[in-house]
Amino acid sequence: MNKRKYIMFTMIIIGALSIFEWGISFSSIFLIVSMTLVYIVFTMKDLCSKNKYLKMIYNIYKVIIIIFVSSFVLLEGLILFNINETKDVDKVDNIDTMIVLGAKVNGTEVSNTLKLRLDKATEYYNKHKSVNIIVSGGQGNDENITEALAMKNYLVSNGVNINNIIEENKATTTLENIIYSKKILDDMNNKGKVLIVTSDYHLFRGRLIASILGIENEGLCSISSISGRLYYMIREYPTSIIDLVKSIEYAYL
Repeated sequence: MNKRKYIMFTMIIIGALSIFEWGISFSSIFLIVSMTLVYIVFTMKDLCSKNKYLKMIYNIYKVIIIIFVSSFVLLEGLILFNINETKDVDKVDNIDTMIVLGAKVNGTEVSNTLKLRLDKATEYYNKHKSVNIIVSGGQGNDENITEALAMKNYLVSNGVNINNIIEENKATTTLENIIYSKKILDDMNNKGKVLIVTSDYHLFRGRLIASILGIENEGLCSISSISGRLYYMIREYPTSIIDLVKSIEYAYL
């Protein structure tokens, strides 16, 4: 089996496994399309070398693919590094305020992803009873209540004092989570470090946005399954780039 056939066979296996595990989803389609675009670099080289115009187009395309692959690897590496460097509850400094980033609500109940985030927040609260907890999330079209209210109800049912909970119920994106929560922090005259609580794959983006907007922050994350982490890490690539640009525009333009 020559090198190209080996690469093609490997791509087919990876693509089939991604569809088997994640179905026809953004992550599986993104992975398959990305592998195909990279494969074109290898297959079109000889054909395009016979014509100077095609060769020019090919070289431009190759540069674009190199930038794409490099940026993807860099971002995924930063996400993994951030997960590895994130402290656990016992090692996080005593912080006055935490922000729990919202996720999908099923009707009026928190989803498993959101439950894991709230459980991690509760774990920290149980060691620091005076901490203020900003629960951030608005209401989606398929949600019966705001994510913030569902989060508040879950925390209270698990022993968190309702007086420690502050609802931010307008945000529909991660960037808005941080923007609207920052307004609450400013109203509270909170100048200290803030604890960002979310899922492992999501923490880098949340902390990056907070840092760009001038919020000194620490991170605390719930742990996802390997499959779930891979799935969402792929989705983090385009959303992180979009939020990076929008955060810079919001903060400096």
